[in-house]
This record gives sequence, structure tokens and C-alpha cells, in this order.
Amino acid sequence: MLESMRKHAKSWVAKIILGGIALSFVLWGVGDYFTGGNSEPVATINDTPVSNAEFYQAYNRQINYYRSMLGKQYSKDLIKSLNVKDNTLQTIINRRVMLNTATELGLTAPNAVVLATVTNNPSFQSAGEFDPKRYQALTRNMGFGSEQDYENDVRLNVVVDALQQAIVGSVHVSDAEIRERFDREYEQRVLVAIVVDPVSVMDQVTISEADAKAWYESHKGDYQSPLRIKVNTVEIDPNALAVDMSVDESEIQAAYDAKKGDFVEAEQRKARHILIKLKSDSSETERLAARVKIEAVQARIKAGEDFSKIAKEVSEDSTAEKGGDLGWFKPGAMVSGFDQAVFAMEKGSVSGIVETQFGYHLIQLDDIRPATTKSYAEMKDTLRVGLLQSAANNEAYNLSQNLDDALGMEDSLKAAADVLNLKMNSSNAVSLQEAELDPMFTDVEIRSKAFATLPGQPIEIVEASNGSFVALEVVERIEPDTLPYEDVAAKVKANAKVDAANKKARDIADTIRTSSGKSLDQLAQEYGQAKYISKPLRSNGEGDSASWLSRSLLNRAFSTASGSWVSQSIKVAQGYAAVRVEKTIAPATDAFNGKKEEIRKEVEKAKGNVRFARFMASVRDRSEIVINQRELERF
Repeated sequence: MLESMRKHAKSWVAKIILGGIALSFVLWGVGDYFTGGNSEPVATINDTPVSNAEFYQAYNRQINYYRSMLGKQYSKDLIKSLNVKDNTLQTIINRRVMLNTATELGLTAPNAVVLATVTNNPSFQSAGEFDPKRYQALTRNMGFGSEQDYENDVRLNVVVDALQQAIVGSVHVSDAEIRERFDREYEQRVLVAIVVDPVSVMDQVTISEADAKAWYESHKGDYQSPLRIKVNTVEIDPNALAVDMSVDESEIQAAYDAKKGDFVEAEQRKARHILIKLKSDSSETERLAARVKIEAVQARIKAGEDFSKIAKEVSEDSTAEKGGDLGWFKPGAMVSGFDQAVFAMEKGSVSGIVETQFGYHLIQLDDIRPATTKSYAEMKDTLRVGLLQSAANNEAYNLSQNLDDALGMEDSLKAAADVLNLKMNSSNAVSLQEAELDPMFTDVEIRSKAFATLPGQPIEIVEASNGSFVALEVVERIEPDTLPYEDVAAKVKANAKVDAANKKARDIADTIRTSSGKSLDQLAQEYGQAKYISKPLRSNGEGDSASWLSRSLLNRAFSTASGSWVSQSIKVAQGYAAVRVEKTIAPATDAFNGKKEEIRKEVEKAKGNVRFARFMASVRDRSEIVINQRELERF
């Protein structure tokens, strides 16, 4: 196997010209955040340490990637939920053990490959050409001390990728495997089901007081009071500030003069056309026939016949009934060839034959509206509002910065607001549902922040979607608590009854599955439930989109022998389904021949990924890997 890997790896390295480096392997370099200390390594692989500096660089790159990708959705809690810290360390470890294996195999990355990788990376290009200055700036931003450091990293990545490709590419796929995969994916089945609706058996279920209390005791988590919070807020609203602001006439005039080019209304033209359609794949014979037809129309127009009358008669366009009338339109509204022709015409003229992707056109230009510029009087009010809004936005921002400074010096939001003569509002204790109707929490950003903040945490100023700035202080957080049974008894009984009806429906479906000597029609009639029959469909659901054909049902039905019941009743949208495989339809051999190469690649990729996963598990097992959890927690 090593010889096979070596052959594939060297072949791959000789050919590789990468457009970029995979994110998972751009996790290398030496940073300065933890340098100078005597801290322990985050991990060791075969006694070789992963330093704090190395891990920090890798982890920080991942954090920056998620920050740029997620934008406003980015948060520390989300990063924690994605397990980025542990995943980063595992990536470093995997890379190390792969590099060790590559060294043992004698794999290297030639300078030409490294050069091609760098110069062909679109990130380092301007106008399609490699840009040295851009390259230098971006590698510094990525945390590399120099371009040479980055190129060394690229060299290692090339080797690691080569090894991975060698392992993945060394698999062999037989024709039998391809046929088996094809048969599995393209086989069709007809499924029949009797679905027992829990609602239909609801009246057969009774819930005693003891039953309800037992349900309550085992489901107390479902009967909790909602989390409630009390908050203080200070809102700086640009719209409120704008009420007391004014704009000088000279400012409006200056704004008009500066933006005068934006107030130009483009020239418009009114035209009509006659279209003889052509398909993109039309044969030469069809094209010739269409050309003859449009030329005959052109001759009639030149002979003096009315354009709109001919359009109603022969045009193959939806505008035909209106005499080909296209109405008024600006430059760029029509497809390019048509657009260029119509805006080069004189009023009242008829074009020559114009060809577009739709076919052959003749165009008559009925009228022209010259380009105009809106006057100062027309734009004055709009400009005044815009200037006021801009000034109010700036004032609101400046006030928010002043409030932020005041919060750093005062011991409460109230005290900071008083310094700036701003009003503070206080809420009652509200749940998330109640907050959606409270004017203080109408903005989703404010609402989300409020319910994610604990009392005593630093006061933050949040920019709301309407442009306001809101300082938010959570003064009390009332955690959920189990509600007394007496307060939720009706809900408990209803929930317990639904659960009992579901269980009864499943039991009936189980009974149907195990019945013998009766047809499906007889069983459906006996139990008063609906019978469903699918169209022939594949295991991925293609062929029938009925809602009862859930993914779980298909998985089980396609692993069940033809003519047999699926081994258990399945929950579907309509209730509990007793399912039988009515018929199996083998795929056609002709279809196999057309899909053979596509499936071969799919099987090769799947087997290659499995082989690579086993390889990684094997080399990790042979390596001595020690993770310093205490040091990792520092990040």
C-alpha cells in the first residue's frame, strides 16, 4: 500500500496547481501573542510540542473566518457551540501526523508547485494578474511574519494534500460495486400503507386524574413559567432628534448642486415590434424559414402597409394583440441587440431586421422623450429630509459615544443618562413572548440582547435596525420555575390524552402489520383508516412527493423485501403507518450504461474517504498524542 500511496502522491504533486489553500489546513505559523513566556504546550505529538503561539495563530484565524462569514450573527456562544477550539487543535494534530507520514514516504513539494500555488491564488491577484503588493499585505494580515513563512506553509500544505489525495486515489472500484450502487439508487418501488390517525381514536381514550398527575410528574419540564426579565433602557432615536433640527437653504442648494447628476431622468423611447421566433438550437432550415418570413413582412411594410396591423396578424409575441406595442422604456430595458437598434433610430422610422436570442425583429419607433433633469424645486423637500436625517444620524451616533464614555465613569445607567440629560425607561417583568408586544422590545436585536444578558454584566449600547442606539441594563432575571399542577391541569390532561391517542394509533398500526389472511382494503375498512398507494419511486423519494412518504419510511421500506411489511409502524405526518412493499421495479440496463462513470466516481470518492478516515485513525493510534486540557482552557 505504501508504494501505491507514494506513486499516487508524486503524480499528484507533479500536476497540482491550486487556486487556494483549503481552510482546514491554513492553520500554521508562529504568532507573538504568547511568546516570551514559559507556558506549557497545548499538546504534544510524539514528544513534539504544539506551542501556545502556534495554536493561537491557528485558532485566531478560524475565529476571524467565522467572524467575517457570520457578520452580525457572530457571537462567542455560537463559536463555543461549534466546538471551534477543539476542532482547531484536532486539525493541527492531524496535520502533524500526516506530515510525519509524508516525510517517511519521502514526499516533497517542488518549488515550481509552490510558486504556481501562490501566483494562481485569486486572493493575491489584481485584474487577473499576480499582485506582489497585495500578496505581501494579505500574508501579513493572515498572521505570517513574511512571504517566506507563508510559502513554507504552502509547501507543507501541498505535501499534506498530496498524501491525502494519494490515499483517496488508491482505491479500486469493481464493476460489481458500481452495479450494486446503481441498482440500489435507481430501483423503484411501489409502497402501500394504512395510516392510523390518532385523532380518529381520540374518543376511545380517557384520562383519569391519576393519569394526568402521573403525566405531570414525568413531564414537569414541559410546564415551566417563562423566563422573565426587567430592564432599563436609554434610547437615542435619530428621528426624535431630527424634529428639533433644521437645515439652511444654502445647504440644500449645495446638496442639489453636488448631486445634480443623480437627478437626471434618462431618455425614454416608445416603440412597437414584430417578432418571428427562433429557438437557440434551431436548425439551418428553420432559421432560413424564419428569415424568409420576416423578409416578407419587411416587404409589406416597405410597400406601405400599417405596422401595427401586420403585427396583430403575424407577430409571434404576447404584444401582437396590441399591435406590437412595447410602451415606454429606458436604455438597458431590452436585450442588447434590440436596445442598440431602437436607441439608434429616428422617430417614426422602421428598423432593418434585428436578430436577438428570441428571433428576428422589425421595430417601429413611435416617440421619444428626451432626457431631463429634475429641478431644484422638485428635489428640495427630498434633499431637506435627507440632510436632516443625515445630521440626526450623526448626532445620535455622537450621543451614543458620549453615553458610552459616561457609562465608564458612572455606576449606573440612570446616572450616565442624567449626565447627558437623556431619559431612562424601565420595563415590567416580561417574558420573551410578552416582549414581542412591548414597545421597548420591538427591535429583534434589542430583544435578543436583553434575554441573553445577565444582571450585573457591563451595559452595552446596541444599534437597532431602525438606526436608534439603545443602552441596555438588565436589572432582574426571573428564571423559569415549575408551575403548580392546579394551574396547568387542563393542559396536562390534553397533552396526556394526545400521547395516549398516539400510542393507541401505533398499537392499531402494529396490529394491522401482523394481521394475516386479509387484504389491505379489508384492513383499512375494518379499522376505519385511510389507505395510501405510492407511485413508483426511488429510495431518495424521486417519483412521488406525497407527505406520508417520509425519509424514515423510505429508508425502512427500501431495506424490506418485496411483498413484505416493514418491520415496525412508522410515524408520519398523518399518523402511524403500517407499510408494505407492494412491488419492486428493477432499473433498465440502458440507464446503467449512461450512469456508469458518474456512479464510479461517487463510489471511488466514498471508498476513498473511508480509506482516508481509517488511515488517519491508524496513524493517530501509532502516535503518542497528549492534549493539555488545562492549557487549552486558557483560550
